[in-house]
Amino acid sequence: MNRLSVYADVSGRVTRSTLDGALSFAGAVALESLAADSIAQEMHGLPKWGRCSYEHAEHVVDVLASQALSAAIVRVNRDTDHWRLFVEEAQLLGRAIERQSRAVASWAKPTNLLKFILLGSGCAVATGHALFADKRPRILNARGHQMIECSNVCDSDIQGSDSLEVFKACWSEQRLPRSRLAAKGIDMIARDIAVRSEQEEPNLLLADYLAGLGRAALPTERGRSPLAPDKARRLLGILRQRGKLVTVEEDFSRTHQEIYGELMDRAREFADK
Repeated sequence: MNRLSVYADVSGRVTRSTLDGALSFAGAVALESLAADSIAQEMHGLPKWGRCSYEHAEHVVDVLASQALSAAIVRVNRDTDHWRLFVEEAQLLGRAIERQSRAVASWAKPTNLLKFILLGSGCAVATGHALFADKRPRILNARGHQMIECSNVCDSDIQGSDSLEVFKACWSEQRLPRSRLAAKGIDMIARDIAVRSEQEEPNLLLADYLAGLGRAALPTERGRSPLAPDKARRLLGILRQRGKLVTVEEDFSRTHQEIYGELMDRAREFADK
C-alpha cells in the first residue's frame, strides 16, 4: 500500500445553536487507491444515509470491514464557552468584511468553519490510522523511507471559491506533521483536496454512512437517524473488532484568532471605529 484515497463527509446539518443537539460528526474512510474504483461500483445505487435501511447500512459496514484501511469518526461537542465565543467572533468578522467589501463572507460563518474543521480532522485521523495500523511491507525510496501518495475527497456541501480556499487552508493545518511522518520513516505526498458530489464520487457514501452511524449510536441522537442506537452500535462494533475503526471525541476549543490572526485583529479595530 503506497497510494491512499481518503473520503470524508459531515453528518446532518451543522447549526450554531446547541438546543437541538450539541454534537457534530464527521466520518472519513481511507482506501487503497488501486481498490477505490472497484469499491465505488459496490456503492452505486445505494441511497444516502438518511434514507437507508438496516440492510443498506450492513452492506456498507461489510465493505468497510473487508476492504477499507481505516474508518474514522470525529465527534465535536459545541456546548462550550469556546463555541459561543467562536460564534460571536464570526459575527464580528462577518460585519467587518461586509462593511468594507459590501460582500457576504459565507466562509466566515461559524457553521462553515466548523464543517471545515470536522472534514480536515476526519481526513487526518483516517490517514494516520491507515498508515500506522497497516503493517504490510511498502515500497521504499532512495532514502529508505516509505513513499506514500495521498489524495483526499470531501463532500460538495462547500460552495463558492472563497469558501473552498478557506477550507483548503483549514484542512492543510490539520494534516499529519511531515516531521512526525519522517521520524516514522514515511515521506508523504499529499495531493490537493478535491470536493465532489456523491454522484461524482460514490465512495463518499462510505463516509456518509460512517458519520451517520456515529451519530445514530448515541441514544440522544435517535430522532435524527434511520437506525436505532443499538443497531448502529452493533454495526460499529464490527468495524472496531476488525481494527478498522478509530474515534475522536473532543470539546470545541478553536478561536477565530488562531485561525485568522492579523485579520481578526483588523476586524476588531474596524468594529471599534
